[in-house]
Amino acid sequence: MQNSVVLTLDIGTTSCKLVLIDKNGHELFSDKAHYPLLFPKPGQVEQDPQAIWSSIQTLLKRLSRDAGETYDIEAMAISSQISAHFLVDEAGTPLTNIISWMDSRAAAQARDLVSAYSKAQLRDALGMDMLIGPAFSIPKLKWLATHAAPTLARARYLIQIKEYVIWQLTGEWRSDLTSLKGVVNQQTRRLSTELLRWAGAPEGIIPPYGDPWEIAGYTKADVAGNLNIPVAMPVILGWNDLNAAILGTVGVPRHNSGFDITGTSEHIGFVGAEVLATSPEGINCLPFVDDVMLSYGVTSSGGQALQWYMNNIAVSKNYVDIERHVHRVPPGAEQLLFLPYINGERNPWWNPNAQGVFFGLRAHHTKDHMTRAVLEGVGFALKANTSRLETMPEAFVISGGASALDIWNQIKADIMGVPFKKLNTTEAGCLGVAILAAKALGWYRSLTVASENMIRTAKVYTPNSENHRLYNQKFTTYLRLYDALKPVFDVNVNQVEEVE
Repeated sequence: MQNSVVLTLDIGTTSCKLVLIDKNGHELFSDKAHYPLLFPKPGQVEQDPQAIWSSIQTLLKRLSRDAGETYDIEAMAISSQISAHFLVDEAGTPLTNIISWMDSRAAAQARDLVSAYSKAQLRDALGMDMLIGPAFSIPKLKWLATHAAPTLARARYLIQIKEYVIWQLTGEWRSDLTSLKGVVNQQTRRLSTELLRWAGAPEGIIPPYGDPWEIAGYTKADVAGNLNIPVAMPVILGWNDLNAAILGTVGVPRHNSGFDITGTSEHIGFVGAEVLATSPEGINCLPFVDDVMLSYGVTSSGGQALQWYMNNIAVSKNYVDIERHVHRVPPGAEQLLFLPYINGERNPWWNPNAQGVFFGLRAHHTKDHMTRAVLEGVGFALKANTSRLETMPEAFVISGGASALDIWNQIKADIMGVPFKKLNTTEAGCLGVAILAAKALGWYRSLTVASENMIRTAKVYTPNSENHRLYNQKFTTYLRLYDALKPVFDVNVNQVEEVE
């Protein structure tokens, strides 16, 4: 008898993962494909949407070859990177490359938006409290209206990669409510026509949207035949990668539950039905599911900081060696400190001019010290966010690829001073959309029940009190270093722009 499974896709910044997941949350098959980032000009980061779709097609074709007829695929569900936008015409042809969430070309437009509207006005328009930056859709539309008006005039929709893949599979243009935060009010569910007018974009530029567990459409016969996947298979609307990963990490809890979603960037915060007294400065607060709220901050370079270090500085390019190298150095890296802002920083600073820094280098420091400093630096960047939360969760559940590094999980527990719990999967985004599909297919009566049956903890990391005291002292230095360098960052960026 074949196992009933959901075919999940997690379309990340530099790779896409395919995972088959059953009713009990078990991963039965997985595969992965990569695609590049493009850097056309300083401050601009793009991707080719057709290259990503080609990689996904390759994964789907390999599935039937490698998994055979072992599984009964009942639905497909997708999570994807968010705040990565591009324009398509009436025929679905991309008119632009994807403007990545890392792209800062719309920084001036983001500042103009914040100047044009008060924080209260933006909260009323968007139904959430978030720092507005160049990754948001409205600043990007304003930039396009200013610098690419003819292209914008030809466009049918401003979309993200998940919508494009759903359209390729089903012929339907559909997005989900949360992936449109920043242009659709997250509480009233209404489009912010006022902000679209400010951006100089038509209301129809935003595709239809719904709840993430809805069925967006069904696989077309020609596409299914070409990719060797079931014909007329339900394709679940799905969610952005953050919300999907949170759902696959902590489910839909009533009490505040902490999460740390690792990846190219890294998201940390909590979800729960307990109402905050105020929205912490520099922290994003918005609806999650029903009356459960989401509060979080996001770093621009979490796993990317380690990847950059390994590509350019580290002795070994093997992640297995990281543990051994870090254990050679005591906590605190003997006063060596790293600011992981190699792509600027989002929360809590929202400073695209922030830069990466090794501080305190002495003759006795080695690459092992630098390795530990990188891991600790990302931990401090996360604490810059959690230190602004109204209350610290009793624990954080960690997921994503970097959660496989036990030493990094322990460092984070020591820095935060609360336990970190690792899941039995690193693919929380895929598990999250599998939970959405489980509700859509009727496997479970609610997301809460599905989560309770499909999420499992594998290991707990208890903080070391002595290390926590040391890291508290070092975190103070970390904050002072950022404050001292902030004006230097601005001058340095301005000098580079003048040279260009």
